[in-house]
Amino acid sequence: MLRRLLVDGRDTFVTQETAEALLERGDACGLRLVLGAFDGADDDTADHLDDALFGVCCRSREDAERFAALCAVLVEDPDGAVRGEARRLLGRSG
Repeated sequence: MLRRLLVDGRDTFVTQETAEALLERGDACGLRLVLGAFDGADDDTADHLDDALFGVCCRSREDAERFAALCAVLVEDPDGAVRGEARRLLGRSG
């Protein structure tokens, strides 16, 4: 169900709000769901997922450090899509 909300190409408001709520958790589980949603997301949906990531995870230095630490954990995730997105984001923030 969450995955469907995260990749709802017809309603990117739902996509972004769902992603932001998951990211507000500040844990690997929420971030993992959002990173996994990039797999198969159209360009517009991916833009909204990125907006949610950087809007929530990079509001402060502490947020950015926590985000980087979570991505560092997720580069070892069993899901290749999650691993790839975590690597992409670490490259962007580093």
